[in-house]
This record gives sequence, structure tokens and C-alpha cells, in this order.
Amino acid sequence: MQVRKQNPNRWYLVMVFCILVSFGVFLVGPRIGYAAEDAHAFALMIGLWAPTLAILGVRAELMQKKE
Repeated sequence: MQVRKQNPNRWYLVMVFCILVSFGVFLVGPRIGYAAEDAHAFALMIGLWAPTLAILGVRAELMQKKE
């Protein structure tokens, strides 16, 4: 039985969501009143989580194949 944390598809979906939110913050942040530098820095911080989530997805796939 597969535990939720070990589901690779979930990690990949969260990664894609993270990238989309990052683009949204990058584009919309300055338009809704935030300073452009602050919005871009925040978008970068969100976007930097994407590779970490991808690595967790790969790890989950490898653990799944090991079983």
C-alpha cells in the first residue's frame, strides 16, 4: 500500500503548482501594490522550492521501484 508521502505524482503536482504560483507572484505582485523588487524576490523564493520538490518526487519513484 502506498503512503501519501511516497506518491511521486503528488510531489510533481506540488512542484508545478509552486512554479505557477511563482509566475503569478512575479507578474501580479507589482500590479497589486507590492514593490517590484519585493514581489520578484518573493517569487524567486517560491520558485526555488521546485527543484527540491522534484527531487522528492524522484526519491518517491525510486522507493516505489525498490518495493
